[in-house]
Amino acid sequence: MAFTRKFPVRFHEIDYARVVYYPRFFEYTHQAFEDFFSLELGVSYPEMLQKRKVGYPTVHCEADFKQPLRFGDEVRVVMDVEKISQRAMTCRYRLFRDADDTLCATLKVVTVAIAMDTFSATDLPEDVRKAFEVHLAR
Repeated sequence: MAFTRKFPVRFHEIDYARVVYYPRFFEYTHQAFEDFFSLELGVSYPEMLQKRKVGYPTVHCEADFKQPLRFGDEVRVVMDVEKISQRAMTCRYRLFRDADDTLCATLKVVTVAIAMDTFSATDLPEDVRKAFEVHLAR
């Protein structure tokens, strides 16, 4: 089962061509990733980084853009987990124009767990692993 969030496309996210500027697609995915911690794990992302001292930097990302998003659209971000290992996970994000269910982009983001004090790789915390495993793509 995928994790889903919706966001309005705001005026400041639009470029000169009047469509969502492509780096904003990565922002939408990270907003969904951050929301996942609060909504699925019960731990806010700031708490994860500041109190539990585990961070999740991106080490690889890729994107395929299909259709534009425009000011006033609502983007639906559908996240599932393609792969999870001891220290890393690969999440796939499909971004849809919610009004007509048009797939606008697919992004893959690989994150690793790090100890915030040392910036060295560490194992995914067990509760984090379990929360993400629920959303493994089948």
